[in-house]
Amino acid sequence: MANYDPRKNSIKVYQNLKTVKDSTQDAKHHDEQKSQAVELYTYIATWGLMRLKGEDPALVNQIQKQKIVRCFFQTLGELVYPNMPPNEPNPLVGMEGMRKIIGLSASEYLGLTGVALQVAREFSFWAEALYAKPKSNNGVNQTTNQATTVGS
Repeated sequence: MANYDPRKNSIKVYQNLKTVKDSTQDAKHHDEQKSQAVELYTYIATWGLMRLKGEDPALVNQIQKQKIVRCFFQTLGELVYPNMPPNEPNPLVGMEGMRKIIGLSASEYLGLTGVALQVAREFSFWAEALYAKPKSNNGVNQTTNQATTVGS
């Protein structure tokens, strides 16, 4: 019997999403990437996995969002097909990924969608952590300022 480690999905998502973030230096692009990563779960739950796969080529003018969608399918493929030979391409990447999804039985597609939703939740979580912006203090401490006003 194989051991199930719930950290496996989280680790893979963290590593792959961090790679995308680290390869992008512009903070504006980070905002686009974060937004897309956070929206994956809702998109899949609403439109389905096949529709998200179809969005990949449509995002040609939104490169940062496209990077996240491609990272998502790369990650999903690595998690669902962990025993692929090293010389075999990830079955969910590129147009082959669309053919793979179309060729699944209904129960396989539903199972893949269930895993995809879990992976999308991890993307949302890690996007919030990896793309977090430091809070600015603006030099004013609201608590101190209020206490000074009340004590006057």
